Amino acid sequence: MFYLFMSWKTMKTQTCNYVICPERSQVSFTISHLVLSKVSGQFTRLHGCAAVRDLEFVDYALLKIDVSSIRTGNSIRDRNLMKKDYFNAATYKFIECCVRDLDIKNFPDQPVDFHIKIKDIEEIVPLNVFVISTNNETVSLRITGKIRTQDFGLKWQSPFKPGLMVGSEVNLNVYLSLFKGQTTPESLGNNPSQSSSAPAASHRK
Repeated sequence: MFYLFMSWKTMKTQTCNYVICPERSQVSFTISHLVLSKVSGQFTRLHGCAAVRDLEFVDYALLKIDVSSIRTGNSIRDRNLMKKDYFNAATYKFIECCVRDLDIKNFPDQPVDFHIKIKDIEEIVPLNVFVISTNNETVSLRITGKIRTQDFGLKWQSPFKPGLMVGSEVNLNVYLSLFKGQTTPESLGNNPSQSSSAPAASHRK
């Protein structure tokens, strides 16, 4: 059984022994737009770490996604999404995803509960986790699932066609590659060298 992670404040004081390699990780998504079309995008800067025990358990893990790194192929739309009415990136720099007590050796078929924080709203979101590989130096995972934007108070109306909204359901496709290294969750995102700005090649069912 999976348990909801410890509080944000408690987790941020813990020590991780694996750190996400942003150049080998990717957070991408698709969302409906203007009713008939879909928009694909990604976040190009992310930070994260995990406490991995015996290559069998993830005691806890934290992923921080830099909101200002969103790329959807339309710079005007990207700037609008970062404004106060949507992500409000000036006030809330990161999307935070947190999880605890994952058995990566005997992974179950059911979704895993993640604790996701967007702006000042926290929600429990079940996502699918697939273990790609584990060894003494690296842990690679794939995470998929859906997030309902209205659960986080995210509503954006197109400035080009009033009345038409960006869709409320986001399909996530995340690849994470973690390498051995020491850090603490509270230090994530404070060191520019921890992230990459180069372009890469969110619920309930």
